[in-house]
Amino acid sequence: MIRDILGNSNFWLGTCFVMFAFIAIYPMAEYNISCPMAATDPDGNESCIYLKGMLWNAVALISLGLDGDGAALSESIDEKHSRNVVPILVIMVMILFYQKSKD
Repeated sequence: MIRDILGNSNFWLGTCFVMFAFIAIYPMAEYNISCPMAATDPDGNESCIYLKGMLWNAVALISLGLDGDGAALSESIDEKHSRNVVPILVIMVMILFYQKSKD
């Protein structure tokens, strides 16, 4: 069963689409969501900063460590230098060509 799922190109296309949606939406959400103030909620502030950092690391990994793609939608420096949607789009196009060649 797992072998069938992993061998299914629609599974990989769906996974790539979810990763694309994540790296397209997360920078805008992160820029507009503020962490609690450290003076009033130090534990909440630390957890929020840590979570945002981990999610930015995920964005950078999905972007294959490439510099920004020049299409930053917010004023975030992280978005300008860590987010690149080109690698995931290339993989999606390759999967679509593979599916087309199987037909």
